[in-house]
Amino acid sequence: MKMQNAQAVVIGQVVSTVLYNRGRGVVFAIHGKQKPASVGSLSGVVSYGGNATFDIAFESGKISRGLPESILHGRQWSIFPEIKTAEEVIRIVEHAQAEEIREADEREAEEREYRAECERLKTAPEYSDLSQDKKGAVQVTGNIRKELKAKFPGVKFSVRKRSYDSVSVNWTDGPTEEQVKEITKKYRDSYFDGMQDMSVSCSSPFNEIYGGVGYVFVDRGYSDAMKQQAIGILKIKYDHLLDGEEVSVARYNSGELYRIRPDYFGHGHGIQGEINKILAVTTA
Repeated sequence: MKMQNAQAVVIGQVVSTVLYNRGRGVVFAIHGKQKPASVGSLSGVVSYGGNATFDIAFESGKISRGLPESILHGRQWSIFPEIKTAEEVIRIVEHAQAEEIREADEREAEEREYRAECERLKTAPEYSDLSQDKKGAVQVTGNIRKELKAKFPGVKFSVRKRSYDSVSVNWTDGPTEEQVKEITKKYRDSYFDGMQDMSVSCSSPFNEIYGGVGYVFVDRGYSDAMKQQAIGILKIKYDHLLDGEEVSVARYNSGELYRIRPDYFGHGHGIQGEINKILAVTTA
């Protein structure tokens, strides 16, 4: 049962919020004189009024300090008539404070490890040819180009900056897309979170030293010779399904093979889709 918003809150009052998965908590300090009667909202969304602020310890181990009175009486919070004893309040607060210290220690340790890895990478012999200049996508483009040339000699890659935050990599035959991504994935420092409708950082020590962008697009093309090789593999494996059907590079290039045996290889895929699968895992 919720307490009426017009009532003042006391030390030990049980509250809860839907924000940040914090759940139930207890008020353990009140700063200033409360004026709950002055609290209101505009269109049921924006809260105003009040005078006091509240410190709240949560059973989950979190602490909110200086929460405005208008927010506490708002729609995202619930105030209950239950009052915890002084001993219970102390227990909940001490638990939350201990969690704060533990999390702070973990953050400090992670930061030390992060900085140490940055220092190690600056002189890592495997990356000695890469640029450490802070030039965004330009730096990433140059470094990816150098890594690919060293890893796959003889393969011609086109590595280009598409925008300030994206790079594209194109090549024909050679290594698979997955093999190339083993190199390029290190340069990704953010991704788009559709649930939050925002870009989220996933930056690493490698990005700190050798650059990062939000998007690295890889696109592998295939020569007719490679397509013919894949068709040969297909014929050996599925000759019994072809019923004399002509399977050629010309028909593959025209897209006709999508219509052949969709009953077996899946609607919209046909033999063409199976050839694509073979190509994807075949190196030249």
